[in-house]
Amino acid sequence: MKLPKTILSASFAISLFVLLTACASVPGIDNSSATAVSNDNIKPPEKELAPTKPFNEDSLYQILVADVALTRGQFKTALENYLVQARETRDAAIIRLTNSIAAHQGDAGAMLESAQLWVEVEPNETDAHRAALQAYALYKRPFEALEQASWLYRNNNDLEAFLAVTAIDEGNKQALIPRLMEAYRALPLEPDQQVTAELAVAILFRELGDLDSAVATSQYFLTLAPDNQRGLLLLAQLLHQQDKVTEASTLLADALQRQPDDRNLRLQYARFLTLLDRPQAILQFELLREQNADDQQINFLLGLLYLNQGNQELATSLFQQASRDPSMRADAQYHLATIAERNGDMTAALEHYQEVKYGRNYLAAASRATILLAKGYGMDQARAYLQTLRRQQPSQASDLIQLESNLLVSNNQSELAITLLSNGLQANPTDAKLLYARSMVAELQNNFALAEQDLRALLAQDADNPTALNALGYTMILHTDRSEEAYRLIKRAYLLNPGDPAIIDSMGWVLFVMGRAEEALPFLQKAMAILPDPEIAAHLGEVLWFLGDQQAALQTWQRGLAQSPNHPTIKRTMQRLGADAINPGTINPGTVHPSTINPSTIHPSTINPSTIHPSKVNPNTDVDSATLIETSHAEQNQ
Repeated sequence: MKLPKTILSASFAISLFVLLTACASVPGIDNSSATAVSNDNIKPPEKELAPTKPFNEDSLYQILVADVALTRGQFKTALENYLVQARETRDAAIIRLTNSIAAHQGDAGAMLESAQLWVEVEPNETDAHRAALQAYALYKRPFEALEQASWLYRNNNDLEAFLAVTAIDEGNKQALIPRLMEAYRALPLEPDQQVTAELAVAILFRELGDLDSAVATSQYFLTLAPDNQRGLLLLAQLLHQQDKVTEASTLLADALQRQPDDRNLRLQYARFLTLLDRPQAILQFELLREQNADDQQINFLLGLLYLNQGNQELATSLFQQASRDPSMRADAQYHLATIAERNGDMTAALEHYQEVKYGRNYLAAASRATILLAKGYGMDQARAYLQTLRRQQPSQASDLIQLESNLLVSNNQSELAITLLSNGLQANPTDAKLLYARSMVAELQNNFALAEQDLRALLAQDADNPTALNALGYTMILHTDRSEEAYRLIKRAYLLNPGDPAIIDSMGWVLFVMGRAEEALPFLQKAMAILPDPEIAAHLGEVLWFLGDQQAALQTWQRGLAQSPNHPTIKRTMQRLGADAINPGTINPGTVHPSTINPSTIHPSTINPSTIHPSKVNPNTDVDSATLIETSHAEQNQ
């Protein structure tokens, strides 16, 4: 049968839009640098378009082929055919449909080509310019994107799109951003809109890392638009970045005098007050809660503050409410678990920990749940739980294997831990976390060969990994006489990360082992000042003892024992030096003879380097200050 020669493109395209949206929703851009541009803004026509010219027979056939492919879910074939017809027919409805399918498929090339065609065919169509902005953002072409964004700002007053271009990261910021600033300031905008270019420039100065210029530009912008919320928030955040929290807080307090109902300003003000005056912060969060008791973010943050103030009852109620919001549930359940655990309700604690299925506290919750299971139900149950989590969350497998390994080591089952980690490495031979974890367990077993093998495998992946360099150097001190090589490794780690207390401690200890006690002392003192850890206290105390300051040594060890009363390294060190029977108050520093101590006789195998870590996590921390003060990237661009 001969095909009809014509079809009205508008009605045909609308029917295909309905079909496409029934098959799947169109996802947004998966690109953090273009957060303000979303595929959600690209929608089917809300009203039927006027009929356009009829299609020729060949075009009609190709469109029908694409239609069949679309009904069968063959999106790639459909897109290829529609894109060809978009080029040939230049029909607006077909171009629009092609762009939607391209966005659905994440085909950046087809998105860009169809968006460019769309703007040519319908130069006054808002969705066409949004599609072009999105496509240019995906390709990291900020200047073409700015042309589309400025059209949207001029014609639709779309400030989100206008500022979104500041977040497009082409890579070479130092070269790109000054040119982009000039482009913003040169845009042909109405006078009342032109001022917003200064806000964009201030954001770009911050992206460049020039906070002083960002502050100055923000202040200038606010002289032109004194009550602009975005400008106020940007300046406050910039001041916070400069550690001028009081000044940032005052800025927002003054703004709230003029705009008492501005919720975003009050929220940021409340966050800053958590750093300055927590009771006042609570008052501000309560005002926000009065405005909207169902804002679960506010309930969660207020719960953290009440928990910090010791009001567990109110905190519990607020966390329970916050749990209703899926985005808040994991964090709220975690804090409910810590409250229950503090109160001795281990059953409730375990239930809450097991409800933390994602987010920043996922691993901490899994760890605490595992410990409670091991104590209450035995090791087999605890291990089974972790294995279930690995099946549920394969992306977290490495971390969960480490938790199981730690559990085994803590129960003197290091052989099983090695087997577990080795099995994990069979599946993922280059997994950095598993290699490091196995090296630490191997060191505990005095298996330096395996520890060195794994740490060198890590360094083969990243020769400048300061953690691996430090660990290899430190274990080398413990198990070999290769002190010069160990020193070179640790020194390299120190040059790469001079602020890490674990590495600073290693620097001090390797110098001491090499007979350079005076050089070692300031490193160990600095490490102890940053991280007053019992392991570091053992090292510092020994060097102080060797140098003749026995009173300071004993005080240092006592400080470590105050944290961990039976810390094995401190106990063994004191026993080896005969210091365990001495009362600190009876020591006369003038009677000490350092020459009686030979560093070459030190037996460093009593030290466990895996316990020295600057980022110890306390799952029972009352208030997550980062949560209270953190501001999302999108908020910072406001």
